[in-house]
Amino acid sequence: MKHLMLFERFYQPPSDIKDRLDELVKRLEKKHGGGRQFFDALDDNIKSITNEDMTLALVKGTKNEWVASSGEFGDKLYKLWKEGKFECKGLVIFNGKMLTNKTGVNSWYPEDFDLDDKKFIYIDDSYFSGSTVSKIDNFLKTKDSKVKRVFVIYDGSKVKKKGVNSFFRYYQ
Repeated sequence: MKHLMLFERFYQPPSDIKDRLDELVKRLEKKHGGGRQFFDALDDNIKSITNEDMTLALVKGTKNEWVASSGEFGDKLYKLWKEGKFECKGLVIFNGKMLTNKTGVNSWYPEDFDLDDKKFIYIDDSYFSGSTVSKIDNFLKTKDSKVKRVFVIYDGSKVKKKGVNSFFRYYQ
């Protein structure tokens, strides 16, 4: 129970972050109205505004966790971890562009990171279809590991998925 309470506190976004995300969504809805163009612009903006304070708020509760991430956001997260700005049991970053290149997991760093027998939390800037985390989870299963929860800044999936936690969710 103590562990669940940690994640409940972990996922209460600071009010300034919530306000920034609300304002961004309103601005982009006004400009694009909705649809794919809106979500593409939202994803691009989330990537560009994901600054250090927002990322550190996202990883606040990771001290006793194995953490996985991917792509550019994972690179930023790894840099913050190496600088000692947050703690976790260990951090692994998987190759990015899994969707656009239609690949699965084909690399990770650090290369000597032992992936066996671990339960990871996956941290990213956004979540839409779940394809990236699904590919990572499928790969981890070959190592007797898995992704147990997902934590993101922005959730744009139409149907709320169990185990996905976000600072902001578009569809209610």
